Amino acid sequence: MIRLTTHTVVPLSAVLMFADQANGDVAATAGAMTEIFAPVSFLEGDSESSTTIAILDEGTSVLPGDVFVNAFGVGTHDGSAPPYLLVPLGTRVHSCFVHFDPVGGSFATLTGAVFFDPGETIIGVQTHTPLLYATDGPLGEPMATYPDTFIEFRAFETLPGTDTVTLPPDMGSASFTLFAELGVDEARILTFAVPEPSSLAPGPARTLGNLG
Repeated sequence: MIRLTTHTVVPLSAVLMFADQANGDVAATAGAMTEIFAPVSFLEGDSESSTTIAILDEGTSVLPGDVFVNAFGVGTHDGSAPPYLLVPLGTRVHSCFVHFDPVGGSFATLTGAVFFDPGETIIGVQTHTPLLYATDGPLGEPMATYPDTFIEFRAFETLPGTDTVTLPPDMGSASFTLFAELGVDEARILTFAVPEPSSLAPGPARTLGNLG
């Protein structure tokens, strides 16, 4: 069981009001970002590169339960946990997994970006470690191997530098600046895969306790 400290959760309707794309897809990458394909292992040391930030298109899923993202809205975000944005069960999402693991644990700093098909809207990004573990199962690519033991510094950190993701006004792309030495930097991007008007009805703010 993954235990998260209780924080305020923002309902999805308070942040995004609509989406109009039919299917999710990676349209292009830039800088050090490179799209990869399954089968692949994301265990530390299995997919190392000091020159590439890998991104895997995990496909579309209908959420079997509530999912949370911690980096959402226009601007630059780090790995801070609160507040969370609630993405309710039943929402059809497109997810992509970002992975950076320098060779031999050497220090490396890379920047890169991913661009989605026109009209595809980013809901948010998971840059907080417990959120990644909570969604590896329901959103992960079946032919990819994800860490099965809890690693505290799996996602974004502030040392040796502050890892960040920047979301632009059109919410159609995400730009990453990642600093890695020991361990890995990982994130999961969620976008709308189809319009979900029923899931965007106003709802009360919630609190997040345990995700198991």
